[in-house]
Amino acid sequence: MTPAQAISALDRHLAAAGQDAVLRRWTGTGSARTPIDVPVRIRAQDYRVEELVGGIEQGDTRVVLSPTQIVAAGWPGPPQGWPRPGDAIVIAGRERSIIAAPPQVMDDVVVRIDMVVRG
Repeated sequence: MTPAQAISALDRHLAAAGQDAVLRRWTGTGSARTPIDVPVRIRAQDYRVEELVGGIEQGDTRVVLSPTQIVAAGWPGPPQGWPRPGDAIVIAGRERSIIAAPPQVMDDVVVRIDMVVRG
């Protein structure tokens, strides 16, 4: 499987079984704080009790997203285009903090991002 095939398969899965969300990075400080948003398609699933290890807490959620919308939007611009701790995701109108967001790489291409979100 090539990276393009892996991304395409994930995009099809998210289109069929995912939900809409908004990936958000806040910039500025105080009253000048503004969000940089990109709409994304995600798959969100709460962690099971037996998965609450290594810093995962009750109420945390596993979120899978494709790089497709991030790349298409140029969010928020190079070189920090991938989600990172401190960013947020808005799921069903509720902003949640990104705790971890390791990109999954195949042949030097990011093919998916698996995030841990809290809040």
